[in-house]
Amino acid sequence: MKYVFFDIECSNGHDICSFGYCLTDEKFKILKKEDLVINPESKIKLSSNKGRPKIQLAYSQEYFLKQNPFNYFYPTIKSLLTNPKHILFGHSISSDFGFLNIACNRYNLPLLDIAGFDTQKLYCKIYNKPHVQSLEQIITELEIDKIFQYHKSSEDAQATMMVFKSIIEENNLSLEDLKSLYFDCYIQNNKNNNNRYLLFVKQVKELREKYNNLNKKIAFCDKFKNLTNEKKLEIIELLFKNGYDYTNKIYNCDIFVYEESKGKRYDYYNYLLSKGKNIEALNKVQFFEKLKKYDKNIDLNRKMNQLKQEKISNKKRVTAKL
Repeated sequence: MKYVFFDIECSNGHDICSFGYCLTDEKFKILKKEDLVINPESKIKLSSNKGRPKIQLAYSQEYFLKQNPFNYFYPTIKSLLTNPKHILFGHSISSDFGFLNIACNRYNLPLLDIAGFDTQKLYCKIYNKPHVQSLEQIITELEIDKIFQYHKSSEDAQATMMVFKSIIEENNLSLEDLKSLYFDCYIQNNKNNNNRYLLFVKQVKELREKYNNLNKKIAFCDKFKNLTNEKKLEIIELLFKNGYDYTNKIYNCDIFVYEESKGKRYDYYNYLLSKGKNIEALNKVQFFEKLKKYDKNIDLNRKMNQLKQEKISNKKRVTAKL
């Protein structure tokens, strides 16, 4: 049996621009490490807001656009991921499954019937972390003594491998232990659910592109997850219209909006406060009252601008008559 640790980078949040993997034996000896650099056939757009730091990918846009598109690499990726002698691992593996589904649909290729372990979810379960952790955070917390070039897919794949190796060695776990004790960390490629989620991500990005000067980032409590995607998008657009930005990650937000002081996300908010994070908390009523006031100001400014334009137009008409 061999292990495949893999990672995907996207040019714009949904179009694949690199697929990296680290193939090992059961003792974690690296047999092959490779970065498949892919032409996303779309513009590289990693940040929509001015002043916000961009993710630094491993290659230039020019280099990406000189490579072959996803359908060229599909046979290699399929062979690697569907080999019955390979066990798959990924950091937030369901997201990577979603990216693969989007690419397969885009190029009219068969979707991959695959499953694998989510090392991010596994780490949170075993170490009782209340919320998702970035790969870089986990590497730091596990005190793994190696420097990685993050956002280079093959490097992230190797980092994922070292995280998994550290977890099972530190906790004296076997692969069979993981399957029985942490079976919910073994993720099947649910093609329909992933496509809906990635469509939602794409719609949020498209909405964000319509608005400029987004400042404070807003994250919501657990109940937000239970809303339909249509309702979520309605609320997110309201944020954008009012100059706020949206994030699903509490550790990355400026304001946390909650309905009641219960739930995992509220607990995680308190955990971040205990670690020195400066995040404002507003209950739902307070926050949406704030939005209404802001909305009124926006409407007033819009009306004033309209009046100015009307005055200018009238002045031009009078001048023209004279």
